[in-house]
Amino acid sequence: MKDHCWIVMGDNGQAPIDADRKKALIDLRQLLRSYRVMKLKEGIKENDQIVLGVNERMAFIYSLNPKHLPLSDLAKTLQKDDRIDVIAWKEEESVHVISPAYDGELRFKVAGEYIDEYEQSWSLTGNTDILNLELKNNKILYNNYPDALARLYSALTSHEENYLVISAKPGSEFIGEGSPTHVGGASHGGLHKQDSLVPMIVTGVDSSPKHLRIVDLRDWILSLID
Repeated sequence: MKDHCWIVMGDNGQAPIDADRKKALIDLRQLLRSYRVMKLKEGIKENDQIVLGVNERMAFIYSLNPKHLPLSDLAKTLQKDDRIDVIAWKEEESVHVISPAYDGELRFKVAGEYIDEYEQSWSLTGNTDILNLELKNNKILYNNYPDALARLYSALTSHEENYLVISAKPGSEFIGEGSPTHVGGASHGGLHKQDSLVPMIVTGVDSSPKHLRIVDLRDWILSLID
């Protein structure tokens, strides 16, 4: 400890999952049973409408033909299940966000009159309660969903397809074909602070990252090496 810097951190298993399977497991195949969901072993067939990309407490849901199955229609179907926390998709430059817990929707896009605590600027319209945002003058403060705007925008611009990003409420996780489950245990992957705030122990240095986000660790670690 006198001669070296130690950084120890974790990223998984800190979000508790309910012990009741009915509350814990959100089966996307059942929620979307009125559509034809691609089966993993078969690959995409001619009549398939949806592909599921499930990662524990979040998922990507792809519409294979958005003209006949708009993302907004899929979002409304999912909004009926109150175990789902956040449903988001991108249309042109704007991200749309809805939730079973709130009326209306939130729309946001990069660059605007609002500045968040990470010095990122945004344009916002609609119901900011959906992402538990606190607005003070032109300042955005995050509460239950740390850095939510940048994380959703990043996820929705990460690759070229037509898809929803969904996140489960605390205590629940998504399942599809062949998904692992963690009933009565713990999981990760969602937008909530239970998933986002991970343990980290540091010794041997006096400095710290600019912000307590994983994306800020790179520059900080490089500064320790230099």
